Amino acid sequence: MSIFKKSFIILFCIITVQLLKAQDAPYSMGFIPASIEEGDIAFPIYDKWHLSGQVDFQLVTQGAYTNGNPFEYTQRVVVRPWIMYSGFKKVKLWLGYAHNQKYAVEEAGNYETLENRLIVMGTFSQDMPKGSIFEQVRFETKFFDDRNGVPQTIPRLRARFGVNHFLRQTKEKPIFLAPNLGYYTELMLKFASKDYADEHFDIFRLSVYYSAGITPNLHFLAGIIGQMQLRTNGTQFDVYYGPMVSVKYSIRPKERETFDSVDGGAD
Repeated sequence: MSIFKKSFIILFCIITVQLLKAQDAPYSMGFIPASIEEGDIAFPIYDKWHLSGQVDFQLVTQGAYTNGNPFEYTQRVVVRPWIMYSGFKKVKLWLGYAHNQKYAVEEAGNYETLENRLIVMGTFSQDMPKGSIFEQVRFETKFFDDRNGVPQTIPRLRARFGVNHFLRQTKEKPIFLAPNLGYYTELMLKFASKDYADEHFDIFRLSVYYSAGITPNLHFLAGIIGQMQLRTNGTQFDVYYGPMVSVKYSIRPKERETFDSVDGGAD
C-alpha cells in the first residue's frame, strides 16, 4: 500500500472519530455565497534537476448569511509562489509560501488579519485510458494574529482525492484544446492550541469544474465549490458555495492542464 493511500485511511479514521465524539454537540449552520478567481504563471527553473516554478494570484469574495451576492465583499487576496520537483514518474513535490491578506466582513463575523503559510505538498497521479486519478497530501503551517491580537501558529493537514475525465474532441478545429471534466473532495484538519480551537476538524470541500486550453500556453478552469467549515467556537458550521474561475499561463506549452493543485475555496 502506497504512503498516499495510508495517509488517506489515517485521515478519514481521524475525522470519523471526531464526528462520532461530537454527535451530541449543539451545532448551528450558516450559508455564505462565495467566489474564487485565480491566475497562475508557471515557468521552468532548471530542467536538469527537474525543477520548475509557479506563482498564484487569488481573489476571494463572499456575501453573508443574509446577503446572496458572492461578490459583495472582498474576503482575501493571496500571493502564493511555489517550487516544484517532478523527477519521479508519478509523484510531484511542491514547496510553497502563501501571503494571505484577509479583510473584515462584519456581517459574516470575519476579522482583518495578515496570514502567512509555509506549505509542503505531494501529488501522486495515476493515468487512466481516458483520464487520470490523483491523491494529494498537503502539510501547511499558518501564522497570524487572532481577533484578540494574539499570535497563532497552527499546523494543518490536508488530503485531496480527485478525478479527471478527458473529453472527446470531435471538431477538426475546436474552440478549446484538450478539455477535461474534473472533480475532487478535500479534507482539512487543524492542530491548534486548546485556547484557540478544541476541535481538529476544519474544512470539508467539494469542487466540480471544466478545464481546457485556449492556446497551448494558456488554460482555464470554470466550476463550482461547496465546503463546510467549523468555526473556532466549535459549535457553528459555515457552508460556503459559489463559482470558481482560474486561468493559468505556462511559459512552456502544455498539451493538457488538469488543475490538480488549484486551491479553490473560501476560508
